[in-house]
Amino acid sequence: MSEPKKYRHWQLSQDEHNITWLSIDVADREVNVLSYAVLEELSDIVLEIRNNGACTGVVFISNKPSGFILGADVKEISQVEDPNEAVDFMHKAQILFSMIEALRIPVVAAIDGLCLGGGLELALACHYRIASDASGTQLGLPEVKLGIHPGFGGSVRVLRLLGIFQGMNFILQGRNVDAYAAKKMGLVNDVVALRQLRRAAIYFIQHQPKKTVKTARWSTLLLEPPLLRSIVTGFLVQGLKKKVKQDQYPAPYAVLGNWVEVGALKEKAFAEEAASVGRLILTPTCHNLFRVFSLQEKLKEKAKGGEFKVHHIHIIGAGVMGGDIAAWCAVQGLQVSLQDPSPQALGSALARTYTLAQKLLKRKHLIEAAMDRLCPDPQGYGLSKADLILEAAVENLAVKHEIFKNIDLKAKDSAILATNTSSLSLSEIAAVLKNPGRLIGIHFFNPVSKMPLVEVVSAEKTDPKTALCGAIFVKQIKKLPLPVRDGHGFLVNQILGGYFEAGFKALETGQSLNAVDKAGRNLGMPMGPIELADRVGLDVCLAAAPYLMPASSEKALTALQAKVQQGELGYKTQKGFYRYSGEKLIREKDKDTVNSASLKKIQRNLFLSMLSRALICLETQIVSGVDELDAGVIFGAGFPPFRGGLLQYAKTFDKNELAKDLADYRKIEITALEKDSAWQQLWAIG
Repeated sequence: MSEPKKYRHWQLSQDEHNITWLSIDVADREVNVLSYAVLEELSDIVLEIRNNGACTGVVFISNKPSGFILGADVKEISQVEDPNEAVDFMHKAQILFSMIEALRIPVVAAIDGLCLGGGLELALACHYRIASDASGTQLGLPEVKLGIHPGFGGSVRVLRLLGIFQGMNFILQGRNVDAYAAKKMGLVNDVVALRQLRRAAIYFIQHQPKKTVKTARWSTLLLEPPLLRSIVTGFLVQGLKKKVKQDQYPAPYAVLGNWVEVGALKEKAFAEEAASVGRLILTPTCHNLFRVFSLQEKLKEKAKGGEFKVHHIHIIGAGVMGGDIAAWCAVQGLQVSLQDPSPQALGSALARTYTLAQKLLKRKHLIEAAMDRLCPDPQGYGLSKADLILEAAVENLAVKHEIFKNIDLKAKDSAILATNTSSLSLSEIAAVLKNPGRLIGIHFFNPVSKMPLVEVVSAEKTDPKTALCGAIFVKQIKKLPLPVRDGHGFLVNQILGGYFEAGFKALETGQSLNAVDKAGRNLGMPMGPIELADRVGLDVCLAAAPYLMPASSEKALTALQAKVQQGELGYKTQKGFYRYSGEKLIREKDKDTVNSASLKKIQRNLFLSMLSRALICLETQIVSGVDELDAGVIFGAGFPPFRGGLLQYAKTFDKNELAKDLADYRKIEITALEKDSAWQQLWAIG
């Protein structure tokens, strides 16, 4: 192979078969992203290749271990202030990708790791796509999660390649698929072992199997007439409305609108795609979702600055949380020993691990490997070998003291000690340790497999290096670490406590269950406060009420207590405030129609209650700042991403009106609120 010709972001080399290898390695970045500069350089390279008569084929491949290409440069796009600038950028990328597609020699995308957004759009312009079978290989078009949609030609090429129904489903959901699912869909031509990836690319160039990239599926051809497009779009919109509202998430509706307007086969479909991105990019939803993306990246930064890796985690307590944490860690590749005296609890945890492994790993050998990594350990033999020991037993201080006394005797000196407590003081738990600075809180949320956030809790005596190790571990298992200070409920549960409290107050004023929960959903929360209480467990809510819902009336607490005494604990007993049939919640129709003014008032109070708690958490420095708080409520409490965060949403209201409403709700003077440092931080948000 010839010496590589170097550009800033690409390496260009030619092998003995006269195949040109285009290796992307974006300078000064941990991951490959397609910025304006990266695409400009690629444009020069493509022209060079087009003029090279000796070249027999082209292979795109990544030099970074983090993956293929993770999309366009989000930071660069988020700074666009003129929609015409966005359209121009999309057009230039589309022209470049069309040049790649038009090359008269075969072009292969050799994909290992993440291939997302603009990275997949580039791969779609290639004649062949080969993916490695590594578990980290994922392909997707997640742009709708940023308030836009594919703009480099991806929304057109996907429909041509996969057909309308499968293609639309892929774009509208913004979901990632692994290599084997991608092959089944027709998104990639083949899946091979990583060690065979380069050889497979050479094979495709030399043998040029039947191409699929320019062959539209039957549904794309059949549904190209405008009338049929209109009819099909009507059905697709009805399905979309069940998942997202157009005023909250306009991008998926824009994708459907583009197709019904111009179809997918004509070249003007590309122009419409670019123009549509230009219209979306300055919407409030897009602005807020870009902020959410930056918040996510900011949380990942919390795990930087130290060297620590967990190979073996020992978990004490195989209940719902402990068992599910063990399952998640085993699926993520860690050796797990799970300690519990109950064979039933251990058996249940193993069963849930198998279900999770089937869902996430899919292939038999990977599932078996995950199950092999989880070791039931009723005697606690793994305690002395573990790099991290996590206690997830019952919320009882005396029980936890006994557990940590035993841990202190047996754990190796380098092990991190952690508790998953959600209600007890970390300082009080650590009091029995020889070195209280060893203990941190690592607080997961239920369901563990779906909730991306984990609070990393520090008490007054916690060693900062230990807290950093906790954050590194959380990132290692593909969760987002949020550093918080010790305090009842930490951050997320305090905010949710305000949500519950306002919901129960609304019930006391005579509002129906349906009205209260509808107001919560109108705010954008995934569940209303009463349904969420049912899901959490009414016994859990009652136990947490003194510190998470201190302003709840005696009437509300009595109602909760009555439910618990009757054994009606919510979803887990199939009866609480609502009745359930398996997974399904059974809603009874309201006898009286709830007017919109009442719903808006309930919604406002739910928001004010959460905002009040948020300001208190800022004032007491439970979190370090506004961004961390908003990240916590989005990724931990389910606050709607399209609003950009609880505090970001507060900024959309008139400052004086919000101050009056909040002061009335908290029963304090406006002057006292305005002097509050947290109130000042809120209005300092850019």
